[in-house]
Amino acid sequence: MNLRALPLLGLLIAMPAYAERLDLKNPTWKEVPGTQFDGTAYVEMNSIRRSGRKVTYDVVNSEAAYSRVEMDCQRQQFRTVRVGYFETRSRINYKPINDPWLKPETAYHKALAAFVCSLK
Repeated sequence: MNLRALPLLGLLIAMPAYAERLDLKNPTWKEVPGTQFDGTAYVEMNSIRRSGRKVTYDVVNSEAAYSRVEMDCQRQQFRTVRVGYFETRSRINYKPINDPWLKPETAYHKALAAFVCSLK
């Protein structure tokens, strides 16, 4: 056996690159109207935070992919600030990201923007 080849085994094993965890406490997921045709989106209502003109929210899509999104309701732009997956029904593994600000152009993103910006 070639012992010098052993460290390469770690490169062959798929390991998630997620560095942080979020444990949800009593989540309330609400279906976002108008997202059904592109894969229904659900927003977690207890995690929504409003700071001035910006709304930060957690969203999951029909493939159970998790994202935290920041929406600037005044400028009508959004960006994703973390992405992840569900380890269990209440635990999310995620990694922070720094996506650029984008205009909602698809019907799916327009429906999400309209939904979160209409919340009081």
